[in-house]
Amino acid sequence: MKKMLLTGVLLALSSAGAVKVGALLPLSGAGSVSGQAARNGYLLALEEINKAGGVLGRPLELEFADDGSSPAKAVPEFVKMVTVEKVDFMVGGVSSATSIAISGPAKQYNTFMAWIGAAAVPVEDAFADHKYFFHYHPWSYYNFEAILDYFKHLRVTKKARNIAIAYEDGPFGSAGINDTVAAFKKAGFNVVMTEKFKTGSGNFGPIVSKAKAAKPDIFYWVGYDTDALPLATEIKQQNLNVGLIYGTPPSWPVGFEKNRLADNVAGLSLWLPTSPNSQSRAFVNAYRKKFGNVTEEYFAPLAYVNLKTLAAAINKAGSTDKDKVAAELAKTNTQTPFGPLTFSRSNKTRYQGFKAGSWLSFQYLADDRVPVYPLKSAKKTTVWGR
Repeated sequence: MKKMLLTGVLLALSSAGAVKVGALLPLSGAGSVSGQAARNGYLLALEEINKAGGVLGRPLELEFADDGSSPAKAVPEFVKMVTVEKVDFMVGGVSSATSIAISGPAKQYNTFMAWIGAAAVPVEDAFADHKYFFHYHPWSYYNFEAILDYFKHLRVTKKARNIAIAYEDGPFGSAGINDTVAAFKKAGFNVVMTEKFKTGSGNFGPIVSKAKAAKPDIFYWVGYDTDALPLATEIKQQNLNVGLIYGTPPSWPVGFEKNRLADNVAGLSLWLPTSPNSQSRAFVNAYRKKFGNVTEEYFAPLAYVNLKTLAAAINKAGSTDKDKVAAELAKTNTQTPFGPLTFSRSNKTRYQGFKAGSWLSFQYLADDRVPVYPLKSAKKTTVWGR
């Protein structure tokens, strides 16, 4: 566990009684690309918050814990944060599986949680009755709305009809798979294959062989960044002929865009650094100044927005009282790199932030992620493989 407390510009602030926030992230394991991106976003936000005077006139303290992308590791790390480190608030939460695992302790200790990931519906079920659970990331059904809208566009413009689905066997991939198939069929598509796989196994030979025999127009896969390269390699080796390969990992492998296997592969993102809105431009500039590069992982700006809005709510509440902070965070109405952020009810939880309208579909084109849908945000039209 690492503690971050920026002190150089805090000489005028009281050093006692810092407000403590714990961040539970996958800094290692299958979700580490997302976790490391989120960590950078938090560090940038922390720097700006403390330069602006901190929280309640004191420096904001941020402590990181690595859940290792593992439910078994996430639970003791979460409990330690809450009971030993005695953090006032918890942020983070990228993985659905780890978030489900810590839902029991979270409710036991009545923990205030401002969560940036964990989009699977079983997470929504697990926190449906938790009054201090704020969820920033769209739930999976919002994600799917955006995907289905894009695929409907491809049905009209590219005559796409047949879809093959490969999905990881954890909550992220498996939850709602039956609803996904039903929704595709209702929209007029033929689902010609549904096959599950174990994320990180790299064993995609049988799945690609089945897809090749099924002759889909779209190969749609749900998994993690560790699956992207071995799957793309197998598709290339078996010469799978499809119109579009579309994946939905929370993050993509570092440097994937430079690999020729990535050419024309499509995916889903809440944000891209080319976004023209002023808040996105400001974030990109600040991120580049601090880290010397530009990220394409949306968990970086999402974590940034997460901590900034939580800090603003604490300041408006005038205390760390959970009911007061929840009341102020619920009133959030602010512009972000993703567009406007407000909270309203989801199907089951009280406080949901971003929803379906925030998503972009992109393709890897010329070593870059280029938005291709919705059309109002597109920089180029979809490159179809047939």
